[in-house]
Amino acid sequence: MNESAPAPQPAPLARHDPIPEATAHPHRVRDRTDELELFISGLLAFALLAVPGYLFDAWARSSLHTEGMYFQMLWFGFSISVGMCYVLALALIIHLTVRGYWIGLIGLRSHFPDGIDWGRLPRMGAVTRAFLQARDGGLDGSIERADRLATMLFSTTLLAVQTLAGTLVLAVLTLGVSMVIGALSGGADHVAMLALCTVLAAMLALAVTPGILEKIVARRQARGRPHERPQRLLQGMLAALQRVPLLRLMQTMQLTMQSNLRSRSFMAAYLFAVLVAMLLAAVQVMASLKFSLFNRYQIVTEAAVEHGMLSAHYESMRSAHDQLLPYPMIPSDTISGAQLRLFIPHRPQRDNPLARQHCTALPDARNEATGQQAANAAVECLSRLWLVKLDGTPVDLHDFVPMERRDLDMRGLVGYLPTRGLAPGRHDLELVWNAAGGERGAGRRRAFRIPFWYAPDP
Repeated sequence: MNESAPAPQPAPLARHDPIPEATAHPHRVRDRTDELELFISGLLAFALLAVPGYLFDAWARSSLHTEGMYFQMLWFGFSISVGMCYVLALALIIHLTVRGYWIGLIGLRSHFPDGIDWGRLPRMGAVTRAFLQARDGGLDGSIERADRLATMLFSTTLLAVQTLAGTLVLAVLTLGVSMVIGALSGGADHVAMLALCTVLAAMLALAVTPGILEKIVARRQARGRPHERPQRLLQGMLAALQRVPLLRLMQTMQLTMQSNLRSRSFMAAYLFAVLVAMLLAAVQVMASLKFSLFNRYQIVTEAAVEHGMLSAHYESMRSAHDQLLPYPMIPSDTISGAQLRLFIPHRPQRDNPLARQHCTALPDARNEATGQQAANAAVECLSRLWLVKLDGTPVDLHDFVPMERRDLDMRGLVGYLPTRGLAPGRHDLELVWNAAGGERGAGRRRAFRIPFWYAPDP
């Protein structure tokens, strides 16, 4: 009886170990970095441009409710965060442009490997052709330079963002410690500011101490004197600084670029980028406070509209552009009812320092009363800060009541002025904050004029 031959067994597959393969081909990881740079830049570049708007809205709402160290903490966090977003977005857009140029050069090399064919440029003059040809590095040189520029730009951007993030964390921690010290000492801002200056001075001393110790060690070595003690102290400080994760992350990237590029030029460009980032938030705030940063209004000037009409005074006309203008306001520019509602916002950053001088019934301008007495104390205090007139006739603010307006995200005083007896037509509300103040400074005299037209219902 014939037996069939056994079926051939498949040869065992060789085991695939990815680790030796990756180790044997390190250039594969290098080749992927270009794609990763493009992916990260494309994902974040334009998305980051929308973030500062949300940060500004959050800061604008919160800053109206704070003063002193709390205000400084909010401002520093806002300015650093907005600067990081703008710098990172702008740098990534430039990086995308350079990478696009690099991709275009690679495509040209695949189709035209010889690069520029100078012989087929007959209309170019001989001098110009010779000049440009002598300085042409070919497609390979251009590709290498574009790749180098894109990588340097990407790394420098990340380094600047890490610096800003570290500065933000350090500033928040420092301000937090100062605020805790100020709260324990009775909530005095000057104590918190003194603590802040002390902490900043200590940190500055810590930053310059390694450089000073390095010079001491070098000087003692040159003179043949013992240097072991300052050297051990320097090594201990360096070891302590190495325990900070962010410093370790920044060190490799910064020293690599600083040692392979012109050190002074790199540090100047790097610090300039950080400084510009911190100034961008101030520009955004100024743009919100001003009607226009760049204008040529020579007739209808700012002084003219201050004595005319400002939309921030009318609730029906206010927009997001008026968010940082907590002005006294009325419902509309035309009034037809029997009562005119006037809302006077309370701004702690501006009112609290003045209240500490004028509101003697409130210790340190703190309203710790309860019930109706709390409302009466608030009205009594703020009425000392404001003077209100309707068509030149003084308005008694003691008839006003405290009000919280969630629609405006403000608190203040509200009063209802009777319009009976007013003639149809234009009338003017005049309000003065700190009438005895000077002409400059945060506590200067501030005057507001609100024209409106009375059109009674038939």
